[in-house]
Amino acid sequence: MIASVETNGLRFDMFTGEERFLAPNAVLVSARQDAFLIDCGFVKSDVEKLLKFVGQSGKRLRAIFITHAHPDHYGGVNAFAEAFPEATLLARQGVIDGMLEWPAKRLHWQDMFGDQLPVDLVYPRPLLGKAAYLADREMLFLDLPICETVHATAFYVPSARALIAGDLIFNRYHLYMGDTNNPTAWISAIEQARGIGPIDLVFPGHGKLGGVDICAETIRWLKDYRNVARPGVHFTAIAREMMRRYPDHGLALLLWLTRGPGFGTAGAREIGVPAELLGG
Repeated sequence: MIASVETNGLRFDMFTGEERFLAPNAVLVSARQDAFLIDCGFVKSDVEKLLKFVGQSGKRLRAIFITHAHPDHYGGVNAFAEAFPEATLLARQGVIDGMLEWPAKRLHWQDMFGDQLPVDLVYPRPLLGKAAYLADREMLFLDLPICETVHATAFYVPSARALIAGDLIFNRYHLYMGDTNNPTAWISAIEQARGIGPIDLVFPGHGKLGGVDICAETIRWLKDYRNVARPGVHFTAIAREMMRRYPDHGLALLLWLTRGPGFGTAGAREIGVPAELLGG
């Protein structure tokens, strides 16, 4: 699915992967001739669609930026490096360090996604500086406090009043807490991003394009989670309660991904993950 908007000489096209593959978003930001891509898909079938879309845009892809080190946002790096060798693949060093965990992440997801996953990765170059320019339009880099991951970058385009948030923001999807489990820090990260300047458009990491109000909705979910996930509460109870409070939110499976030594979906049926979240 593609959601598109044009404003102040820039075009934003947000590509969304299939729900069964975690529905990650990638955003193509285009000027008259050139474009940036922020995140690049997950599984091969989605990445192929995104590659085709970017190729048919007619723009010269100058750079691919990775927001954070979760595979559903960087799984297409190999395919894009091969298809667009002139485009520079970039991420902050902390994000690159997180991507080095790909062999473990692949093991984590292979039972669900199999040969849809890449075997090895092409790693980005370090992203330096504070901004990049597309034509004469500035895109600022926002180094975030701990949110879904320890290291993450969002991108703000002042001329379009647009925040490309990555997984800082989810829109009507359950958040993934398995890496940091730190809702307070995540709320602070959102508040920091909201303060960067005027925002009319928010491109979330998962969910539909929205306005700045979806930042408040993400904060509301995090505050509820903080109240539910108190020390000593078993994660299965947390998952059930958050599903009860937000029955219309997608990606409920993310609530059931275990934390600590049992990390992963192994034993999912045994711990009571609802069958419909596992494909029946």
